[in-house]
Amino acid sequence: MNYNKLTSLVANVEAIETAVNIHVQGRTATADEKEILSRYSGFGGIKDVHNIGTDRPAADNMAEPLNRLEKALRILAGEDEAMYRTLVENIKASVLTAFYTPQFIVEAVARQMHDTFKDNSLQIRSFLEPSAGIGGFLPVAMPGTHSYAFEKDCITGLILSLLHDDTDTLTAGFETIGEQDFEHSKFDVIASNIPFGNFKVFDADLWKKGGIYEQATKTIHNYFFVKAMELLNEGGLLAFITSRGVADTPGNKFLREYLVNHADLISAVRMPDTLFMQTSGIEVGSDLLIFQKHTNKAALSLREKMFLQVAKEKADTAGSMTEPTNRLFSLPKTTLATGSRIAMNQFGKYVRKYQWLGDEAAMSQYLSALLKYDFSRFFRKSLFTGGGQDDRHTQISLFGGVAIERTDKGKRAYTGTMENWMKNGTMVVFEEQVGTVQFRKSSYYREVAIDFVPVDEGKVNMERASDYFPIRKAYFDLSIKEREEQKEQTGLRAELNALYDAFVAKWGCFHDNDNKEFIMLDSLGAEVFTIEMQLGRDILKADIMHEPVAFKKIDTTQKLTPNEALASSLNFYGHVDMDYIGQVTDMTEEEIIGALKGEIFYNPVSREWEYKSKFLAGNVIAKSKEIITCLQDLPDNEKEWVETSVKALEQATPEAIPYEELDINMGERWIDTKLYADFASELFETEAEVMYFDVNDTYLVRLKRYSPVAYNIYSVRTCNGEDLFVHALHDTVPEITKEIYFSGDTVRVPDEEAIQEAAGKIQEIRERFNRWLDNRPVEVRDELVRIYNERFNCYVRPTYDGSAQTFPGLTFEQFPYDELYPSQKDAIWMIKQNGGGICWHGVGTGKTMIMCVAAYEMKRLGLVQKPLIIGLKANVHEIADTFRKAYPMAKVLYPGNEDFTPANRKEIFSKIKNNNWDCIILTHDQFGKIPQSEEVMIDIFTEELADTEHSLEVLEQSTMRYRSGRMQNGLEKRKQNLTAKLAELRMKINNRKDDAVDFHTMGIDHIFVDECHYQNFYEFPKFRIKLLILILLHFNIVRIIY
Repeated sequence: MNYNKLTSLVANVEAIETAVNIHVQGRTATADEKEILSRYSGFGGIKDVHNIGTDRPAADNMAEPLNRLEKALRILAGEDEAMYRTLVENIKASVLTAFYTPQFIVEAVARQMHDTFKDNSLQIRSFLEPSAGIGGFLPVAMPGTHSYAFEKDCITGLILSLLHDDTDTLTAGFETIGEQDFEHSKFDVIASNIPFGNFKVFDADLWKKGGIYEQATKTIHNYFFVKAMELLNEGGLLAFITSRGVADTPGNKFLREYLVNHADLISAVRMPDTLFMQTSGIEVGSDLLIFQKHTNKAALSLREKMFLQVAKEKADTAGSMTEPTNRLFSLPKTTLATGSRIAMNQFGKYVRKYQWLGDEAAMSQYLSALLKYDFSRFFRKSLFTGGGQDDRHTQISLFGGVAIERTDKGKRAYTGTMENWMKNGTMVVFEEQVGTVQFRKSSYYREVAIDFVPVDEGKVNMERASDYFPIRKAYFDLSIKEREEQKEQTGLRAELNALYDAFVAKWGCFHDNDNKEFIMLDSLGAEVFTIEMQLGRDILKADIMHEPVAFKKIDTTQKLTPNEALASSLNFYGHVDMDYIGQVTDMTEEEIIGALKGEIFYNPVSREWEYKSKFLAGNVIAKSKEIITCLQDLPDNEKEWVETSVKALEQATPEAIPYEELDINMGERWIDTKLYADFASELFETEAEVMYFDVNDTYLVRLKRYSPVAYNIYSVRTCNGEDLFVHALHDTVPEITKEIYFSGDTVRVPDEEAIQEAAGKIQEIRERFNRWLDNRPVEVRDELVRIYNERFNCYVRPTYDGSAQTFPGLTFEQFPYDELYPSQKDAIWMIKQNGGGICWHGVGTGKTMIMCVAAYEMKRLGLVQKPLIIGLKANVHEIADTFRKAYPMAKVLYPGNEDFTPANRKEIFSKIKNNNWDCIILTHDQFGKIPQSEEVMIDIFTEELADTEHSLEVLEQSTMRYRSGRMQNGLEKRKQNLTAKLAELRMKINNRKDDAVDFHTMGIDHIFVDECHYQNFYEFPKFRIKLLILILLHFNIVRIIY
């Protein structure tokens, strides 16, 4: 039966509806339901699913099943909008990759493996399908085999788990296998139809090995082969259906060398190009490759040597050559085909295509004969029975290298209390044993599992542990509550001190005896340990034991004038706090408003009063428009305040720039694309459409009908009018090449004459646009004037006068001057007013002093709690020296390199958290080692992927001819590669950071950044710049860059 897209879509939707129904009810599938589930064939080639979640109408016959599909996804996601988007994205991405193996192929492979194992009196004890789909290769497993299956797609993984409830299924990527707690760590047989593409995969184990292992992670098909081979038992079988690129691509020779040097080649069968037409309606080349693991091989066979080589064939009489083909398939009994021919593929390349002209039954019979022939000649029982099987599941003792059996007193599921502050490695008492909890990543539809790992009894004292755990709990209860509520918790602090004093009386200080060694067995111990501080020979309690360290208490008993109270409010809170001003002036709100008229203005959007330097700055036009829209809904007293605010904004608005003074060029991004479309329509004498993609700053142009002007007058070689118009919008010139003969070969070189001609026509288009624009009706030009002024001529730059400031504690005894420069005072006042800013001062004008004084002042006034300065390793000591000279009595933390070694890092992080520092000074490298909380990392990764996902959305919503499968494929690849890259960065960060204390819990709330580290952006990794910016923005931290 020929492939029918609608039939496949309907069957898929019915399977998903059934799966969702079963999942929601929390039960197993019935036999009838499994029959429905088994008809699921994925969405490979069904491009109509790209319409899900868009306004584009679907084809008449597709609309009903697509609506049902969207409804089923909504039910499965529930109220979780993020999960719904993930489900939709997975389905759309699978259009390019989900091509299911015909069942007769699987049956032939399974039948041959069963016969081979039975004939040799062997048993498949463990089986893995790493890219399972709905479990196409699971029939390879024999009765009594323990089977495992991975499926990354959420929907397919759900169907897989319901269809094969006797198999350990995981809705996760194959690369997560190292995080799973399987009974088997290696497998007798691994078989699958694996994905293919230039998608990167992040696998920590292979990445650490480097070399060809790291190289294999750069393409997903290579990764599957290497990872699977590493997971095979000696003598085990690997059977993959994969793209011909594995065998044919010259660049994959390293993979082929790895395979034949780690295994014997059992069978290699080239499949017909039409193999997937029945299941997915697509023509694609594929191979069935089967290997038997053989680690210590003495030599390669002739077949294996041929498998390493590729060769080209002559394609036509003109001398054209085909793409490379693996030489192995020139041997007899290596192709599942009745014939082959050389033809062009979809990319315009000559390739050899294989076809099967018989029926499916004959194809299955012939494949079985090929496999039987290969297995009878090349399978070696001795390899399988040579002691390589992974017979039992063992675990390694935490404090010793001896493998121990799984027992009731060993590693087991943890069912005790889990506090929200507990992390991986937290020490607990469970079932009268001391041990640590370990989190285990589970499947997409399952909860995270937690294991208990006992600690060597010789390393712990149960009584001391019982005295330590209450201190730890009291510490985290106090720390978290004060940070979240910003209120002093005297009761919790008293409890912590009492528990600590009792521990010290019984066991000594944390620094004494072997207490530190014991506490450090706990992954949270490094943080708890720092409630003590050692200064010289004295051991003291840290600040957190005496006062809050997450915020600063503000004294409201001192009475001030309205202007003094305003300045104090700005200093303490960073904004106009009417309640505070009322408390320190004993005035009513009306009296305060009258006294501060002209100094503060009411903003109905934020429903707050704002200081004039903030309110009358920035985009005053947009601010005025937004405020006016709120006017009619306000009570009378607020209307009066708002009218005053609007008048002040109007007076501050810059004078409008007239059309005659605007320098407008074709391609200005602020101009509506409709205006460009109107110009193109007039230029080419036919209706035109222009679209702009902001994600990659690209214009696209389409003429709706044939235009002689576009294809004759504005045409150069292969570039027509549409192409030249796009270049005119981008202000670029096309790269036009021509073929020449050089040393007997044909080479392509730039066609300078054609490029010059194209440049001339592009310039003509741009000049015609300006003349055309000047002749537009006055209302069109007025609209451009309005848009330009509202978008660009709308900003007011605030002024800052810092002359009235005093700087308590600042001394100039060790400086060659006795007062700050006026520019320094103004910059410091700007920083205090705005909570940060950009200081762009010349060399030698005292930027370091600005940074030091601003940090101290913001801390002193309560604007910030823990300011942090980060600078270059080469000059950060100068910053620290300046700070100490300016404020000799300040409490400054300037750790050395030895403090950031892995052994000492946790302790220094906890010292940052548990003390009220006036300033912390770090190098960029030291700052880079501060761990980020999981929430921040998720935000950062999401932000990195946002542009690519938005590009996909724009492309899907486009109906232009530029939308193509190639563009879609490229964006999907970019998204997957970026996901893998971010996973790699996550591992690198985790490897060089300790996670007992993270950036969020340290209480750092303002960062000063030495910008000289970022002056050469081309040499500095872009990810690190974006990482820093995203961290700053996540915590609303404003930075000073100079």
